Amino acid sequence: MQDSEVAYLKFDQDQARTLAAASQYLADLGGPQAPGVASQARQWAQRLQPILDASQKAVLQRFADGQLSALMCSQMTCPGSDPVPEHLPQLATLAQSERCLYLASRNQLLLALASYRAFAFDIDNEGQIVRLVGNFKGGGSVPRPGEEHNTRIELSSHAGLRLGPHTEAPYNCSVVAREGRSPAPSALILSARWNPANEPTRIIPLRGILEQLGSLHALALTSASFDFTRSDCFVAGQGDAGKATTMLQFDPNGGFSLRYNSYRFSLNDHASDAAARAFDAFQALVRDAQPLPFVLQPDTALLVNNNRALHGRDILQDNRRLLVRLFGYSRFASPVVLNDDPLLVRG
Repeated sequence: MQDSEVAYLKFDQDQARTLAAASQYLADLGGPQAPGVASQARQWAQRLQPILDASQKAVLQRFADGQLSALMCSQMTCPGSDPVPEHLPQLATLAQSERCLYLASRNQLLLALASYRAFAFDIDNEGQIVRLVGNFKGGGSVPRPGEEHNTRIELSSHAGLRLGPHTEAPYNCSVVAREGRSPAPSALILSARWNPANEPTRIIPLRGILEQLGSLHALALTSASFDFTRSDCFVAGQGDAGKATTMLQFDPNGGFSLRYNSYRFSLNDHASDAAARAFDAFQALVRDAQPLPFVLQPDTALLVNNNRALHGRDILQDNRRLLVRLFGYSRFASPVVLNDDPLLVRG
């Protein structure tokens, strides 16, 4: 069953060259945060469609329709050499670098190929579309230069701590905005600038877990019985914890959508015994699941369906590992739009 939840998209040399040229064009315009680039990405995606074969188009359509947990893209190219540094540079330096801008632009183009829109939340990542995922704040297996052992390390993708299985926040709704809050990302895309220790991103498809869980337990997960804590990556003063929310909802486009975080979700004090049993059973199945490992490098990118898959990683072994992440909304998502170009939504 897991094989049916994951697909692979390999580009041939001609396709890779065209993809690289398009990505560089978008990067030269300023990348995903620059006005007008989203429209250019959609236009390039339309130009790329005719050079894809039938099987590649079918795989992209499955992801666009919400029928896959993950899609691994491979055999892509990057311009020039980019040796791994001795230490991870400062975040501000990396954010302005040509290579990160290129990878972010390619990610935006791949999202567009799958009919997704890159976007940012106003409450997260300082309202920026591109998130650089690396150990900037400590917590990895090897201390960063100057890292103090008694410092509290935030539990986010800007630290080196283990991140247990989770979907991406916010956790209030999944597809349509509710009470003035936009839904969680439909998808995320990750690529690696550096990954010298070949440390994997781990994916747990949720369809099989829900099938094992059974109908009554799954029904209990649709009740407003769960709490979650505030995400550490939210902008100061914005974003709240949640009380008495649901985990699972029916989605006519993908079949279901689930919101969960192994280190942020808990049972509400007023939850029923049935909801408590369902939560325990779900967490046990997640603990026992065998995650699928995906080792990212500059020539690959991983699209993750945030409605039907959990993702996570182990504690970082090499602090130079750096991923480039973008969020995407599917054509079914209805957020609260604050700015159209670049797309910024209320979280």
